[in-house]
Amino acid sequence: MNTLTMIDDLPDDPTQLTAESLTQLFRDGGLAPSNPEVEVERVTAEPLAEGSAFLGSLARLNITWANKDTALPNRFVAKLPTRDPGGRTVGKMLNVWVREAQFYARLAPLVATPVPTCRANFISDDHAILVLDDLYPASVGDQLVGASSDQAHAAVEALAQLHAPFWGQPRTPDLEWVPGLDTPGTSEVLGSAMAASLPRFVERFGDVLPDTGLRWLHDFVPQLNQWRMDLLSKPLTIAHADYRLDNMLFGLNGDITVIDWQTAMFTGGATDLSFFLATNLEVNLRRSLESELVSVYIDTLIAHGVDASATEHVREDYEHAHLWWMGMLANNLSSIETPDDRSKSLFEAMLTRLYSAAVDADSGRFCR
Repeated sequence: MNTLTMIDDLPDDPTQLTAESLTQLFRDGGLAPSNPEVEVERVTAEPLAEGSAFLGSLARLNITWANKDTALPNRFVAKLPTRDPGGRTVGKMLNVWVREAQFYARLAPLVATPVPTCRANFISDDHAILVLDDLYPASVGDQLVGASSDQAHAAVEALAQLHAPFWGQPRTPDLEWVPGLDTPGTSEVLGSAMAASLPRFVERFGDVLPDTGLRWLHDFVPQLNQWRMDLLSKPLTIAHADYRLDNMLFGLNGDITVIDWQTAMFTGGATDLSFFLATNLEVNLRRSLESELVSVYIDTLIAHGVDASATEHVREDYEHAHLWWMGMLANNLSSIETPDDRSKSLFEAMLTRLYSAAVDADSGRFCR
């Protein structure tokens, strides 16, 4: 069977992948290097990241190779598109599966931030699969619990290391595929989607955001293009655009690996910083560390080659981006059809923390 044809026939649950199908995936590789001699003798699987992976369905695979001398490891993570209908709608709108496939094929070798090794990478319409090395015993962060001080420092430094090489650089031909806020029509598409999502968002989460937050949200959406044009007048970079603890693995020695590159895009680097600090830290910890961590981000950019004059706008952009994330969360969260208990709690924590950060920064001033 042709491998691309097989991709369309794969189960939508990664725990149901068979030894035969995995053998073909590893041998072909798709957009990843091929391993034509390997054979999977047996596979066991367990679900991963339930309640935290909104656009993907993940499983840990433990593989026994037919040839005991096979050079590949035995533990992997398989990732398929989410089974949630609302998540699929968002994923198709944002083209996330193609973006992540292209990230591992073309962008991963260029970024300084550690990422998992990709062993199989296939995309066919809205069918896709990634097979990545499992980084056990590294553990996934927990956005609901919130970052520790050490995790926050490590994540902010890694974020600046991701952004620095691309900061203010022109798009090269091999990066033309990366979408971004500089793509024509972006603000119109996102603005329409945000505006359309507001009634359902208010219905489902209106009791989480105080009236002031809802007013800022309604005021910001019509101003989206103005915000976008302001960003485009400043240096852009490649951003992760879903930079949160559930997409980070922390090793025993504190090192960090970043996963889930479905939303990688060209935008202002401060948008990533806003999302991480405003939604991943408990309010009191964020208040105590915020100024320091913004400084760590700027200093790390400069240490990795960004001219200091090109960072003068970062603090203000960081505070403005809180409103962008209100709009994005309204759009995305209103589309998730069947969130489980952890997801519901996480959504509420993200919104509560984000609103608190926006109030502390007086982000509403940008709507006046």
